[in-house]
Amino acid sequence: MIEYEKKQKQITQKEINEATGIATSSYRRAQLKNFAGYDDMVDKISSYLDIKTKTSQLTIDELDNNFSRFYTCICFAQESEAEFYYNKIIEKLPEYENSILLIVYYLAQLIYYITGNNYSSTLHRQKQDEAIDFLQGFVDKMSSEHRFLYYNYMCIKSAVNKNRENVIHYARLTAYLSINYQELEPTVNYHISFSYSLVGDFINALIYANKALPKLEEQLNYERAIFCRTNIAALYKKLGNIDEAKRLLRKNLIYITFSNLEKLKRSTELNYADCLLMEYNYNDALEHYDIILEKLLKKPDYESIMRTYCLYKLNKLDEANEYSKELVLLNREDKYPFEYLSLILFFRSYFNKEDNLDEAYRIAEKEMPGYSLRGSYIQQVAKTIYENVQGKKQTSKNVADSDLAGYIL
Repeated sequence: MIEYEKKQKQITQKEINEATGIATSSYRRAQLKNFAGYDDMVDKISSYLDIKTKTSQLTIDELDNNFSRFYTCICFAQESEAEFYYNKIIEKLPEYENSILLIVYYLAQLIYYITGNNYSSTLHRQKQDEAIDFLQGFVDKMSSEHRFLYYNYMCIKSAVNKNRENVIHYARLTAYLSINYQELEPTVNYHISFSYSLVGDFINALIYANKALPKLEEQLNYERAIFCRTNIAALYKKLGNIDEAKRLLRKNLIYITFSNLEKLKRSTELNYADCLLMEYNYNDALEHYDIILEKLLKKPDYESIMRTYCLYKLNKLDEANEYSKELVLLNREDKYPFEYLSLILFFRSYFNKEDNLDEAYRIAEKEMPGYSLRGSYIQQVAKTIYENVQGKKQTSKNVADSDLAGYIL
């Protein structure tokens, strides 16, 4: 804490020694060899820097209990309960300030804002970075279990930042240490899988997800198991095994009827709809996209791209055009993201044979990086359409649908 406060207050050890009347040479010798009187020197310095050196056992026990309950809820995907215990932690911040208890406080903050629904939002990233700025100076002072959790969530943070090298580093470190924490191992393997998937390493993601799933089910951690099964299905989908992806997702479609987690329902429905889309089953895919938009979200979102595309493929041009007009109006009111709308407008331009296809694609392509991970397939569909049109212009020949790499029928 002394080193942390020195950095925060931008004060040197020499200035502290002068203010507290401690001889610099004596302090250095005492620090290196733990001479008699070193503890008294530390107490003087702590008092000067307003660092708490004594905390009631009641405060320590309460924080430990709240953190344990908070993390247990995180492991079992009990979001509202986790938020309840997190709020109990943060409301006691004045009791932890300027003390080593801030390690637990900021570890809880890191976990809370990485596992939140909007983990990649600006606010959540700021909270994550704030926690890491503090924690990285105390890694060697953490308890072994807290250090293990810190490594685990740094793996996820690295994945969010698309830092593949750090993902590999923290994933290996966490996996190696997980043998000491067998109760946490299934959740940790799930997190490692998630992290690998974010940096495009689908094979390692699949390996760790398959390690996690049976043990999550053994723990009766059914909510997390459904998440894990959905992720495995998404990985099979990425790797082209649509039949296996659908088999897993059909299980989840049954399980989610007993779940209250909206993001779990959305993820399952979205992955299943995407599988149907990839099989060119536009009618059934549309049905599942509509479940998300009308029953779960009750507003347009990312899934509106595929909904529009399915409508066009089903020759429901009037309905698709009207829907795209509604989204344009919502965008003008800042109620619908332009990154999604731009691709919808490209599809509208193509299916209505408008003259602005080149411009529409250029704009849509510019917005694609913002949702490239989950939107890779529908973006490839658009790219294939555009390349096919360009090919027709260049060769003046019709290109059969079978030449379109399976994306256009």
